[in-house]
Amino acid sequence: MNNDIQKFDDMSLNEKTLSALKEIGFESPTEVQKSSIKPAIEGNDIIVQARTGSGKTHSFLIPIFEKIKGDRGVEAIILTPTRELAQQVEREASKIGKHHGVDTLAIYGGASIKYQIDHLPKTSLVAGTPGRVMDLMRRGELKLDNIDFFVLDEADRMLDMGFLEDIEWIISRTSQEKQIMLYSATMPDEIVRLANEYMEDPTELKLSEDEISAKGVAQYYVSVGRKNKLSVLSSLLDNEPGKYLIFCNTRKYTQILSDRLNRHGYKSHPMHGDMSQSARTNTMNKFKSGKIDILVSTDVASRGIDVENITHVVNYDIPKYEKDYVHRIGRTGRLGKEGKAVTLVTRDEMEFLDRIEEFIEDELEHLELDSEGKVNHKIDYDHHSDIYGMVTFRFKVDEKTSRWKVGKKVQKHGIRHDEIEVKNLEEKSGEIEVVRSKAEKIPKIDYFDEIELVERDPRKR
Repeated sequence: MNNDIQKFDDMSLNEKTLSALKEIGFESPTEVQKSSIKPAIEGNDIIVQARTGSGKTHSFLIPIFEKIKGDRGVEAIILTPTRELAQQVEREASKIGKHHGVDTLAIYGGASIKYQIDHLPKTSLVAGTPGRVMDLMRRGELKLDNIDFFVLDEADRMLDMGFLEDIEWIISRTSQEKQIMLYSATMPDEIVRLANEYMEDPTELKLSEDEISAKGVAQYYVSVGRKNKLSVLSSLLDNEPGKYLIFCNTRKYTQILSDRLNRHGYKSHPMHGDMSQSARTNTMNKFKSGKIDILVSTDVASRGIDVENITHVVNYDIPKYEKDYVHRIGRTGRLGKEGKAVTLVTRDEMEFLDRIEEFIEDELEHLELDSEGKVNHKIDYDHHSDIYGMVTFRFKVDEKTSRWKVGKKVQKHGIRHDEIEVKNLEEKSGEIEVVRSKAEKIPKIDYFDEIELVERDPRKR
């Protein structure tokens, strides 16, 4: 690592590249850029293990634009796991490319393939997802047999998403004489094997340990039914003021949740892939500057975006991939500051929580919220039922009772004998199990002097 480099001007870069970096507002390279740009420009295959938000995108774009010619078809391909990242990479590439007279293009599913086909002939750099890249290659529209640069961005996440075979299919159909650059936050065995098979004496730069924990982040989970997720979030927002980044798993629900929060008086903004780039940039700038304190986002914000002073990360939807959990909560607790991560987990999602805890080699603390927020809490019998769909109540009466007597009193309220079970009966107390669909009737039966819903162990299926 060359620690003498303080600014991009010290790196002997092309004037066109330096002009682009100045226009973007970049003056000094990050650690990953200091370490990797020079060996990449020299033509070495490189493997870089670096944390998210470390500046890795420009660490491969700068060397590419230092050497790209821009006059003989596609010369560089950058594979990304998601369309959002492909768009993000291409946006940054276009900022440098325009100074070099080089055209760039993002290709991904869910967008017009005709537009992509029409623009490929004049494109020199492509950022794309494996599926659409393969589609265009099979159609004969995307030719990679003369490329000089092959970049795998977020290789570990592509492995998690099942893209390994696709990557090998693509790379096996590229030119033999190419430079490979692989970037990953972690180094699973399959990524190491891939590197050994296709890379030639690569320069290895390990700038971070495997991201299996987030230092400085207090991690909690809340066991909650779907009906009360908004209530739990409201309690956090009202009782623990701060700067909140809230994650949902889908673009649609990101918008829905943000709208619901606004209806309850919270100033919330959504950010997801269906928004225009200008709208997303405007929202992120407001969040960074402190004009808004609640951002509801998909995973598009969990990687490569560095926002200071986020106090809380809330997983409104638990992530399906364990590494996404770490990337999400890593948005808080930065620069030595403390942060708090709260994951909302329904009973049928506990297996995902188990996997996360196994991955980070730690247990999340169960968080009990004592105070409600603006959104009232509801009794959610779905959440309190067992795997057989039964809800348990503990009761007391003012006279000696029996299973027969309890059953008769309950049946008068439209509950059949085969929909209940009386158990743990003593003289004037006991428990009654009832099918979930009839649970709301039990507290209304005046035969019971006291009736209490039995809370289930949140970790018990």
